[in-house]
Amino acid sequence: MNKRHSEKVENIDLILKSTWLAVSKMYSELAQDHAATAVQALTLLKIDPKEGTRSTNLGPKMAIEPTSLTRIIKLLEDNGYIYKEKTTSDKREVIIKLTEKGLNSRNLSKEVVVNFNKKVVEQISEEKLDVFKEVMTDILRIANELNNKK
Repeated sequence: MNKRHSEKVENIDLILKSTWLAVSKMYSELAQDHAATAVQALTLLKIDPKEGTRSTNLGPKMAIEPTSLTRIIKLLEDNGYIYKEKTTSDKREVIIKLTEKGLNSRNLSKEVVVNFNKKVVEQISEEKLDVFKEVMTDILRIANELNNKK
């Protein structure tokens, strides 16, 4: 591998990491203003506001480990954002539903995400965003392929 090619690979990693850290920091600081964490806000966003969401469906939607999700759900429940309801068909299955406090926080979180996305769309052309999405999809595919070779 030539030197130029190697530097590009390192730059891609750095760009991905620093961009995600900046976005993550922005979300975390906004969440802290409301005595929450970005992960709690993300969890609330993944819960259907009308029907609730099966607890088994939340993990895959958020790409986090079940043990981490269990802690987050417990914290949200203890703080009055959600409650659990057993399904009628299978008593072992639980549906996570939002309380009124949870719904209000979810709406606030959604507003933050929508506003960030609006800013991005206002400042970056549609063509550039299309290329960005395409490139990110390719990078994800490459990372998954390399990860699956283990």
